[in-house]
This record gives sequence, structure tokens and C-alpha cells, in this order.
Amino acid sequence: MVSEYYCEFIKEAFIHPIRSVLIVDDSYPTYDEVLCAQHLLNTGKKPDYQKGWYKNPKQVRGTIRKFRENDPPLLVDVHDGMNIDAEAEKKIARHLHQSDLLVLDYELDQEKPEDGTQAIGILRNLMANDHFNLVVIYTSKNLDHVFSEVRWGLASPCLNFLCENEETKATELIQEAEDEIQNLSDLIEKSIAEEQYFHSRLYSSSYLRTMGKGNQPYSEFFDLAGGTGWNPEERKLVLRYALNQFEKSHLKVMNTEACNGDLVWSTKSSSRSAKWIKSKSVFICFSRKSNDDDLLNQLQVALNDWGPNPSRLFLAKLRAAMDEYGVVAQTQALSSKYALAYWYNQLLYADPLERRWHVAESISRHSDQLMETVLPKVRDFAKRLIDAEVKEGTIQHRCKDHFKVNLGIDQTRTRAALEHNALVCSRNPEGWHLTTGHIFSMCNEYWLCLSPACDMVPSQISKWQRETFGEGLPFMAIKLQQCKKNKVPSDVQSNRYLFLRFKDDVQIHCFNDPSGDASSPHWDTLYAKDAGKFNGEDFRFMVWRTEKDESELVLRCHEAEVVSQLRYEYALNLIHKLGVSLTRIGLGFSDGKPKT
Repeated sequence: MVSEYYCEFIKEAFIHPIRSVLIVDDSYPTYDEVLCAQHLLNTGKKPDYQKGWYKNPKQVRGTIRKFRENDPPLLVDVHDGMNIDAEAEKKIARHLHQSDLLVLDYELDQEKPEDGTQAIGILRNLMANDHFNLVVIYTSKNLDHVFSEVRWGLASPCLNFLCENEETKATELIQEAEDEIQNLSDLIEKSIAEEQYFHSRLYSSSYLRTMGKGNQPYSEFFDLAGGTGWNPEERKLVLRYALNQFEKSHLKVMNTEACNGDLVWSTKSSSRSAKWIKSKSVFICFSRKSNDDDLLNQLQVALNDWGPNPSRLFLAKLRAAMDEYGVVAQTQALSSKYALAYWYNQLLYADPLERRWHVAESISRHSDQLMETVLPKVRDFAKRLIDAEVKEGTIQHRCKDHFKVNLGIDQTRTRAALEHNALVCSRNPEGWHLTTGHIFSMCNEYWLCLSPACDMVPSQISKWQRETFGEGLPFMAIKLQQCKKNKVPSDVQSNRYLFLRFKDDVQIHCFNDPSGDASSPHWDTLYAKDAGKFNGEDFRFMVWRTEKDESELVLRCHEAEVVSQLRYEYALNLIHKLGVSLTRIGLGFSDGKPKT
């Protein structure tokens, strides 16, 4: 559980922005039902409703009243969950884009009082979109049971417990050991249940070590394996096999149509502990129905138990600020009408290929104008949070608590510095043609384009260039030298190093020979086919390079692909560095060393 002061910032980032609630519950009244009931009463007839709200409205009224008493009062909409099919589930999921909080009854099918299939279907559809949704599963059933069912229904199969041929090897190990331990296969099956399975999913990188130490929840399996004579690797193999078999027995209830590897959940076993499940786009907490529920408070408790880190709070506050102040910011962004007209004029006159670049640039400029109004709100929030953290007096533990990263360990600190440098130095590639700062792979080498951006625009190629080089666009490039040691160089401030992120790995490349600061870069003049335009929607293009043949120099064409891009200020720095290298003087100086 996070500190009390931190809870207030979670509340400001996630709870305060809530303005509307959608309740999906078959025991709640819809507007149609209320109006029809009043119509029947006016005509002297008694409404014949079987829903719980009509006979005992206290619970429904209490829940809605809590939302109405909120500051500010929330807009509440109700869907009774009737006649929901697969297509209707998708419509409800889309409708939630207009609501900030979904309160979802677990049992929506009155004919199947113990079944939560429809609710799980709605949650699956929510998880498939990119809008972040807050959800409260509202039920009169046992929360542990509902939590378990929802977790199974949202989890996608792991499918990678075993590699090819490992299943056969595992079964052979078990069969051989049954000569010594009777019914070993059944005993192993009993030792691996829901607790062990979901522990392995939540701690996929460490669960085998946990078992190897005989710790819970694998102590029973560990004791069984101890009497078989299996070595540590064989024990791990059999455990993975048992987990795989357990998963196979539950595939029919799992989310086989999606890959939810980012699914996490609460782990406290106490019945009083908050229960929650989180995916990339959904946060779900669980609440038991009563007559005076404060669902916003229960959602707050679950969010506190999750403990989102400060960076997530900053971004959540940014989203909320955009929603609240977006119209004011938009008005301010639109005030410079002459500049806006000039930008739009550029879009209209640009040719189809060049227009892609102008559109991206125009949208970036518009967003910059928009952010000038919104960002001060987020900066104030961030400052208050940091001030509170510093005042708490436990600065050295904050990063470990929030991010599970211990910067006191040398290896961890190095990785943090590498990731920081990569984010500061480079970004994902963009554009429709080769330009300054693009890093491309060619012939298993990495090259960096360092020609000025104005010389790389296909529509601005001069007449003499077209007559001289045809469809080839000449450009300057340097071959990057990869550093062998993946740690921050001692001379990292020497303006020579590039930090590039490929998936989860950060590679360090150097502008010249890493062993010599004064060494010359490996530069070349290359020729981009079709003026450097990318093929389709990816970043592939063709390059001609002058190469040595048996007796002469020849031009050979190679496929290249842009894999990263330097931030513009870093690219400009290396253009200057290349220029200095190409115009250096002092070659006639003597170093004073005797000839040998």
C-alpha cells in the first residue's frame, strides 16, 4: 500500500477526472421502465416487474446517490444488460468511450444466475480498444470466486512453457520416476493448481528460481521432485510441463483470441484486501453489493493497492488536463490565424509525397501550440508530487518503491543510464524519404545519413543533379562503429556516441573508432535510388554504393532499412563534427618523436 500523501495524488490523477458513469446491471431500472411504470400507475394499473429495484430500490438508490453526491456530481447512465449478444457487447464497449467509469454487474444473464460469461465478454472487448477504462465489477457473489473467474476469462494462454520435444522428455522423466514413487503423475498434477499457475504467469522471470529454492507456492512440488533423483534442470522441465498441462485443461475459459501478456493483478490473499486486475487499457476492481456502497472509494482503495508510479500519474494528469482544458487550449492555439493560414497553404500546394511531411510537421506545430496551455497544469501537479516525496525523507527508496528499480546496484544504474541516453539521443523513425539523422542498416552494417535535410527532399533536387545522377540522390553517410562493451563510456560527453534502442536492448555506436577520440570517421558518398523515397509504408529503400571489384570500382545496389533516427539536435552536432573532420589542418606538424 502506498503512503497516505501519495494516495491523494492517485485520487487527483484517476478519480477526480471522472465525470460520467455507465452502470450495466440487470437489477437496475432503465428510463423506459421508470416511464412505463409511471404510465401504468396513472392508468390505475400495477406494474408487473420482476427486477430487484422495483421491490427494494434502497440498494440501487444508495449507489446512485453516492455518485450524485460526488463533487462534482457525476452523470449516471444505466443499461440493464438485457438481450445482450456478442454484437451488443461490442456496442457497450464502444459506448464506454463516452463514459469515464463502468460499473458492471457480473451476472447479466438471469437464466444463468451463476454465469459471468457476458460480463467477461464485455471486458474482453474493452481490453481490445486503446481507451483506458476504469471498471468496477459489482456482484452479490463471493468476490474470491468472481475474481478467479474474471482472471481466467481475461488471461490469454501462455503457449511457451515448453519448447519442441520437451513434452516427450518430461513425460519420460515422470514415467521413469514412477518406478520409485507410485502415482507420481497424479501427485504432480495435484501439486500444480491455480495458485502455482498464476504465480508463474505473474513472475515469469523468477518462478523457476522460486521453485528451485523450495519456496511457496511450489514447496509441495519441490518435495515431490526431491525424491526422484532429477537434477535442477530436469525439475524445472517437469514443472513447466505440469504448468502447461494445467493450462491446457483451462483453455476453454481463457481469452484465446487475444494476447494479454501485460495482464497483472492483486496478490494479497486476505479477504479484506483490495482485488483488482489490470491490462494495458483496463483497470478492474471488485466490489460486493450492499445498500450503501461508495464505489468511488472502493475504486480508490484498489488503485492505491496497485500503486501506479509517478510517471504514470504525470501522464494520467496530462490526459485529464487535455479533457478539462482542451477547449481553452484549442482556442489559444487557433489565435494565430495568419500562421495557421500559411501552414494550410503549404499543405494544399505540396505534391502528394511531400504533403506527407508537411502534414506531420503541421500537426506537430498545432500540438505544440495546444500543449502550451495544458502543460503548466501538469507541471504544477508534478511539482507538488515531488515536493511531497522529498518532504517524506526517504528519497533513496522512492525509485525502488515506485518502479521496482534499485539504482544502488551498479548493473541496474548502468542499464538506467543506457535507457536514458537512448531516449534523449534517438527515437523511432518517421517520414516518407531518407533525411538527416536517419540510421539505416545495410549489408549487416549501420549507417547514419548526415547530408543537410534541405538536400534530401525529393521535390527539391536541382536540375543538374537529376541530369548527373538520374534517379539516384547522392548523400553523405558515416558507418557507425559498435562499441563492444555495453556500458556507458567514460568519455560519454565527447560528442561521439549514439545510443540506439532495439526492442529491449540498447546498443552503443560511435561516430568514429571508439578507441581513438581523434580518429577519422568512416564516411562515404552513397546514392539513394528513387531519390530516397521509402517503399510503401515501411522504411525500406535501395542504395548504390561504390565497391571494389576484381580490377575496378563498380556501383552495386543494396537494400537498406531505416531502423532508428537521431533527434535533430544530435544529428546537427554530428554534421558539424563531420565537417570539422573533413576540413582539419595540421597534417604537416611533427609530434617530436624520433624516427625508428
